[in-house]
Amino acid sequence: MKRFALCLALLLASAAPAWSQTVLRYSNWLPAKHQMHSEVFVPWMAEVEKITQGRVKFEILPKMVGTVPTQFDVLRDGLADMAVFVPGFSPGRFDLIEMAELPLVADEPNVMAPAVAQLYAKHLAKYNEFRGVHIVSIFTTAAGHVYTAKKPVRSMEDFKGVKLRTSLAANSPAVQALGAVPVQKGTNEIYELVSSGVLDGTLLSKEGVVSFSLVNTLNNLTIIPGGIYNSVLSLAINEDKWKAISPQDQEAITRISGEAMAREVGRAYSKADANAVATMKQAGKTVIVAEGDFYKQIKQALSYAEATWIAKAKKKGMANPEAVLAEFRADIAARHQALGIPMIGQ
Repeated sequence: MKRFALCLALLLASAAPAWSQTVLRYSNWLPAKHQMHSEVFVPWMAEVEKITQGRVKFEILPKMVGTVPTQFDVLRDGLADMAVFVPGFSPGRFDLIEMAELPLVADEPNVMAPAVAQLYAKHLAKYNEFRGVHIVSIFTTAAGHVYTAKKPVRSMEDFKGVKLRTSLAANSPAVQALGAVPVQKGTNEIYELVSSGVLDGTLLSKEGVVSFSLVNTLNNLTIIPGGIYNSVLSLAINEDKWKAISPQDQEAITRISGEAMAREVGRAYSKADANAVATMKQAGKTVIVAEGDFYKQIKQALSYAEATWIAKAKKKGMANPEAVLAEFRADIAARHQALGIPMIGQ
């Protein structure tokens, strides 16, 4: 009888799937104190370990694998198991998600971040632009505005000839449409280029002036309602590594990811944005909100962007991108209303 019981146990064990512990090696490029890392991703990792009872764990690698622009390929090729990647660093490759980066759509992270997660799940995931990785969550961070060192930008005339740094090639046409000169450089180069006078300023999120210690370098902020751009980011896992996790644990992880994570990202950035504007004002810096004729002129100058994206989406096989964009805008308006946040300039 004992021998029979032992054989039966061995048979059942061999028949059941063997879901051993999965350790996800995380290629991280965010500073340890960055709000997205410390307030969203690290708590999420701890919660994942808890709900999977330790079957899924994380190893934050001592340094990033590859470069920030190559994080998608690092993941797809299995050089790391998890990372944050920026679709905008690969122009022409991830055209559909560029809808969330269009100018003047919304600049409230509490609204935009979860709206983008829903947009992706409902309309974009089926096109499989991110083949080879599993999207944990996709979201925007904080919208881009205009910072300058010397002369503040109060009118369209003030844009003329101003050299503005932009990190994304996709933003260069917007800068040119406003009459300024785009210079594509990394955020870590802003201080040197602006303080030396090579550049007049930069496109940057409100919170970026604090995150990158630029309050003493950038003296003027012009807030463009809706933002000149939004930056889409995604936390993702190598597809094969994701498949190594049991369906039960995948389901548990998914419940705390997606739009739920995007909401946390939005909260973190919204708080950081408000703190940055307050910091600029307390430091005696100039803070301007584009409104009236100035805003109308900006809107007219940037009106080309929507048609450009629609053409790209149709080429990628989206039958009615106009309807998807209209639904996205309606969702954003509804989220603003639900949160009691006015859509300034819209």
